[in-house]
Amino acid sequence: MADRPFSWSEWGGFDASGLAEAIRDRQVPLKAVMAQTEAAVARINPKTNGIVELFADVIEDPSRAKANPDGPLYGVPIFIKDMGSRIEGRHQEVGMAFRESQPAELDDPLIENFRLAGCVIVGRTAVPEDGMTLLTHSIKQGDVHNPFNSRHTPGGSSGGSSATVASGITPICSASDGAGSIRFPASWTGLIGLKATRGLLPLPRGLDESLMAGASEGALTKSVRDCALIFEQLAVHRYWGNSFMPPPIMPPLQAESATAHRTLRIGYCDEPWGSESDLAPDVLSALRQMLARLGDLGHELVRVDSSEICDFLAMRHAFAISEWVLPISKELEYEVAESGVTLTDANASLQLRHHIEAGAKYSLDDFFAAKAAAEGMMRQWGAFWQMGNFDALLTPVTPINCPPLDSHYRMDSPLPFDDWYGGLMDAACFTFPANYMGLPALSFPAGLDSAGCPVGMQFMAPWLGEPTLMKLAFQLERHFPELMAPRPSIHIGTEG
Repeated sequence: MADRPFSWSEWGGFDASGLAEAIRDRQVPLKAVMAQTEAAVARINPKTNGIVELFADVIEDPSRAKANPDGPLYGVPIFIKDMGSRIEGRHQEVGMAFRESQPAELDDPLIENFRLAGCVIVGRTAVPEDGMTLLTHSIKQGDVHNPFNSRHTPGGSSGGSSATVASGITPICSASDGAGSIRFPASWTGLIGLKATRGLLPLPRGLDESLMAGASEGALTKSVRDCALIFEQLAVHRYWGNSFMPPPIMPPLQAESATAHRTLRIGYCDEPWGSESDLAPDVLSALRQMLARLGDLGHELVRVDSSEICDFLAMRHAFAISEWVLPISKELEYEVAESGVTLTDANASLQLRHHIEAGAKYSLDDFFAAKAAAEGMMRQWGAFWQMGNFDALLTPVTPINCPPLDSHYRMDSPLPFDDWYGGLMDAACFTFPANYMGLPALSFPAGLDSAGCPVGMQFMAPWLGEPTLMKLAFQLERHFPELMAPRPSIHIGTEG
């Protein structure tokens, strides 16, 4: 007990801001915080399997983490998703069994920002192979389990992070989102997940928004105040020469907690975009309840038909070519060539190999045509926001309930690629447009489904509309606290 400064109930109940405040107020040494972090991993991770690596050297000597003692989150342990921004001296495998990783030579800018915020980087969290699906499983790691129902996924591709936060191991983890990979895990584990406006957060070294138009990094948090705080800390650009467009100044998101109530005009959609699927009954019920809550808060609610926004079938086709199948297949071809291996069942899933084959269907002309189509769709979205005078747009995060681990979304699914990918895009019909168009989108908790897993609602806003999303989230958190950070059956505060 001497090296554990907090009870497990306290530890599991803290958000990141609360833990940082407790560390400061009680003058808890980082060594003791690291000892409790290690104990939390030992207690919970065998059941969730979300952590790839705990950095033993940081646990032994926290100064190795280079956390800024003046940062607002000083002392808070954080795990970094094993994909995207890299950590100096650490490996990154991106869930791929065939990949021989080399330690990174430098921190990427986002990692520097986490350190400057005071976060103590203590390890890596699991991802599916190359982050390519909404369920977190890989050959080396196995299945990552949802703390609410261990037979279900915590989402993907940031499922290792969501399982780690929701189970109470730590109150914050990094995440990234190329078609919903922050919002799926947030939705299915009851967390707050923000996908920021394109260009708002710095990308890894050597990349810019012309190469990674749809991808964005960030964090998964238990509270709205943590989401606002960490995104203010992360949206700092120090390397302007690496950006495709001038980095915007992050608006003061934390201030939205204290702004006066303002009635917003919120559009909502209750039909999947570009898909013939129906909303699952649990999801439809959660949407209706969220509409009732927004109505109680006085907001103007307007039903929007998907045809009023853009042609979502055309968007799916263009996105597949320019942001998914073609670029991923070329990336994988490069990775395989660099590794000098032959892909087999033992080192690569069937769908990973299918991805490589699928890229051959498209030409460079197809790629440029898809890019041109995207520009037209962005104009349609701009017209929608302006002509409808909407402050925000509400949809479910996904039309489906949280899937079981043995669902067909797995990378080792035997389905033909087109069927597998089509099912994935049906599930991501509400999320990928924000990536493709560069819009901000936030997942907010909205109850539980029939399997006991959380359901999330998505709020989208116009470009740089993060303050509006935070305003809404703070209102909902304040007036409906029962929605926040639901406690799963696997949780550090309830484990014996």
